[in-house]
Amino acid sequence: MRGKARAAVVSCLVALAAYAGFLSWRDRNRGAVQRGYAVAGANGCFTCHGPGGLRGMPNPGYGLDDVPSWSGGLVTMYAQNQGEIREWILDGLPRRVRDDPEQRKLRDAALIRMPAFRGRLSEAELSDLVALVAAVSDLETPKDDKPAEGRRVAEAFGCFNCHGPQGRGTPSNPGSFKGYIPAWDGDDFPDLARDDAEIRQWIRDGGVARLNANPLARFFLRRQKIRMPAYAGHIKDEEVERLLDYVHWLRRGR
Repeated sequence: MRGKARAAVVSCLVALAAYAGFLSWRDRNRGAVQRGYAVAGANGCFTCHGPGGLRGMPNPGYGLDDVPSWSGGLVTMYAQNQGEIREWILDGLPRRVRDDPEQRKLRDAALIRMPAFRGRLSEAELSDLVALVAAVSDLETPKDDKPAEGRRVAEAFGCFNCHGPQGRGTPSNPGSFKGYIPAWDGDDFPDLARDDAEIRQWIRDGGVARLNANPLARFFLRRQKIRMPAYAGHIKDEEVERLLDYVHWLRRGR
């Protein structure tokens, strides 16, 4: 009897270890942008910058009225590159702003000031948070006409609502195989769309024949709560091609 109990305990431990390993593997390819959301939430960033960093709170005394949202004006006035985003997070002000008397005067009168997180965040957490802010603020956008138009198409059809800022997010999707909606620049994106033909299928049909023919893949595709819509009849062929151009631009800059 004792032997059976010991065997049952061992079996349970093995099962728990296997499940923990599966969860770790499943979340391994979550993108930096999505990890950045977790870092921002854990460190209170959304308290001042609003949900998702999209709506800053009122800031009495500040000449520009509000704590800035990450999606407005950040590129030109607050942070001109990712290095300055890092400085904001680590030191509360980048050197360029700190050395400008007018900018300092503007901020010294503000009731709410950016805290310095140096010593609180690991290098990995800092990198993920920078990736989030850069994506939400559109710090880098395509310079070529075709991918730039593809980005506008993605905005017009609401693609970023599911795939995250710039298509780089991995928001949760209960019931799916990996538990999240894939990022267009993610490591596992080629598993779902091997080539341009399959990306076109996803856009037009909401799925691909290769995965629908696989019983295991089909099980998870039907089980997931958030499903890719089929845009056939709603999107023009040239718009599909511009979306492809944008996806290629995004993956080149990974």
